[in-house]
Amino acid sequence: MDNIEQLLQMLQEYTDKEKIYKQYYELQDDPDAKKAYLAEIEPIVREKHLLIFDFPFITHPELLTEADLYSHLSITKGSNINIVRHLRYTPVFWHSHTFFTVLYVLTGKCGHKVGELDLPMEQGDIFFLPPYVKQTIEVFDDSLILNIHIRRDTFGDYFFNVIRSNNVISNFFISSLYSHEPIQGLLFQTGNDLEIRNLFLDMYQEILLDDVYSWRLLDQMVPILFVKLLREYAEKVRLVGTHKNRKLNEQHLQLLGFIYDNYKSITLEQVAEHFHYSIPHCSALIQKEAGMGFAAFVRQIRMNHATTLLRNTHAPISEISYTVGYETPESFIRAFKKSYGMSPSQYRKQKDTSSASL
Repeated sequence: MDNIEQLLQMLQEYTDKEKIYKQYYELQDDPDAKKAYLAEIEPIVREKHLLIFDFPFITHPELLTEADLYSHLSITKGSNINIVRHLRYTPVFWHSHTFFTVLYVLTGKCGHKVGELDLPMEQGDIFFLPPYVKQTIEVFDDSLILNIHIRRDTFGDYFFNVIRSNNVISNFFISSLYSHEPIQGLLFQTGNDLEIRNLFLDMYQEILLDDVYSWRLLDQMVPILFVKLLREYAEKVRLVGTHKNRKLNEQHLQLLGFIYDNYKSITLEQVAEHFHYSIPHCSALIQKEAGMGFAAFVRQIRMNHATTLLRNTHAPISEISYTVGYETPESFIRAFKKSYGMSPSQYRKQKDTSSASL
């Protein structure tokens, strides 16, 4: 038996939580047996906080962070991504995440809703979900679903440059990060593509290993996945509508992408000239697409890069200020305080303290 087959066999095995969820699900039509079972498992439900909503003490936040779900896993220890298997028979509940999610149906199928849309998924389907978009997942059989979770705050610096060009994944992430009304997702249908399947399994294997090299390898493997999807499936991808069903305007996203690529020194005049717009028209398009004016949009991009550097490097504040496009550290500190209500040093100290407590 090779490593892939061993891993698939291991993934098929039910966890203790899944066994409880499954028995609870199978007793839905037998009220008396269900009542007795609930009494039996109440101590475990309290201890493990299982999502069995018959118990009034069980609640869940609608917005889930990395720390809410995976306080002991790599995504909260410095890695930019994590991969988990969705627990089968978990009761359905609406939720959203602070991170990007890439949902993959390894075997079988699953029920899936995003916002007001019903989007059931089959084997080989891959769905890109942005942060803060509500979804539900239904797996009430032996199907295997994997989720890649990608930090929103580090995506631009660690992954985006690998795929940065005018393509559907790039436009999706630009929309998710910076558009006023982002699209709600991308759906790739890869069917029985073994290369894609094995890449997901290789990534999951690194999560199991979780050694000092795993997160570095994962940071390289995720962009490879993106590029392979673009190579084979870019022409077949399905774009899921925006919050207000506004059609995706690729040219407007290219405008935001151009600013993103040149944020350190770009001017509104240069943007207008590049796209052959008048300056007032260009300014209006940025306001419409980003929900803010040009100067505020550039500042937001700079601050996103700055916070990533503050959290993930020991670079001096003066160096970070020049890296993100400010002429002096003083101007950077003023802009940072305007955005976050604290100095860059205070922000770094606060994040260091919260990370140490995990």
